[in-house]
Amino acid sequence: MGSPGTVRLLSALREGTLDEIRPVLDIETGTVTYPDADEYLDDYDGDTFEVLETLSERDLLHREFQEKQYICPRCEAKGMQYTTACPSCESPNTIRTDSYRHPECGYEGMREQFVGENAVVCPNCETELDSLKHLESDAAHVCEDCGDVFEKPVNRLRCRDCHHVADPLQTIERVLYRYFLSEDGATWVDEQLVARQALAEAFEDRKLRTEIDSIVTDASDEEVPVHVYARDDLLNDHVIGAVYERPDRDDISALRSLASGAGARATLVTTSGTIVGNDAGTLLTDGDLTILRLTREGTLEREYEVVEGTHPNNSFVGRLADIFKPQNS
Repeated sequence: MGSPGTVRLLSALREGTLDEIRPVLDIETGTVTYPDADEYLDDYDGDTFEVLETLSERDLLHREFQEKQYICPRCEAKGMQYTTACPSCESPNTIRTDSYRHPECGYEGMREQFVGENAVVCPNCETELDSLKHLESDAAHVCEDCGDVFEKPVNRLRCRDCHHVADPLQTIERVLYRYFLSEDGATWVDEQLVARQALAEAFEDRKLRTEIDSIVTDASDEEVPVHVYARDDLLNDHVIGAVYERPDRDDISALRSLASGAGARATLVTTSGTIVGNDAGTLLTDGDLTILRLTREGTLEREYEVVEGTHPNNSFVGRLADIFKPQNS
C-alpha cells in the first residue's frame, strides 16, 4: 500500500508545493536528513531514506546524484570525516613540513636539522651555508606518534564518534540523491487520490462521517495513519478504508488485523483490479472485509481478479499501455 504519508508526499510533488527532495548534511555531526520529505511522511513510514529509495526502485521517483556519505565500519556512525594519516602507523597526527637535501654531500633532513642558533650548517659534512636557499627542498610529512618521515600521507576517513581511522574502501559508502517526481509517480498518485475520493464518497452516501488521511488507534493503543476512516458513532459502525495497487496476503492480513484491533470493518480498494497470490483468497471470506476495484472511469466495483504472480500489465501504468497497444488483426 502507498501509505497516507507516501501519498501526501507525492501529492505535494505533483501539485508543485514541493519541487524536489534534497538531502541536508549537518557538517557538525555528519547526519543526513530529508526535511522536505519528513514534513509529509509519518513516523509510521519508517526511515525516510529507505522510503525514498523504495519509491525510486518502483520508478515513482527519479533520483539524481548529490554527494556521498561514509559510514563507520566499527560503530556505524554516519558522516566520517576526511583526514590524512601516517602510512606506517595509521595515525592521523601528522604535520606537513619541508625536507631539505644538501646537494654536495647528499644528506637529507628536516629544517631543524640544518638550522642552528646562529647559522645554517649541514649536519653531515658540517659545511656552513649562507641560507636554506642553497639546499634542495621538497614537501614532507612527519608523524608525531611514530616519528616516521614520508613524502605523502595516505587518505583515510575518521569516525566522528569512535574516532576509528579507516581506509575509504573499508567503510560503508552511501550515495545521497535528490529526488523528483517521475511520470509514473504522477500517474500513480493521481490514481491513489481518485480511489480515496471515490471510497470516501461511497461512505458519505451511506451517511457515515468520513475523513480522508485520518488516524485510528490499534489494539496496542498506537496511532496508525489510514487512507479513509468512516464512522457512525450512534450505531457504533466504523470502517477503515485502505488503497492498494496490487495487494497480497500480507496486505490483507495487516488491514484485517488493524480493523479488528480498532473495532472496525475493513474495505480494501485495489487500483489494479488484482490481488496477488492465490493463497490470499483464503482471507477474502471475512464478512467484515469488503474488496473493491477502481475502474478506468474512476468508480468502484466489487469485481476483482486473484492472480498468481506479478505482471506489469496488471498495474495502472500497464493498463494504460494496453489501451494504446497495437491489436493483431
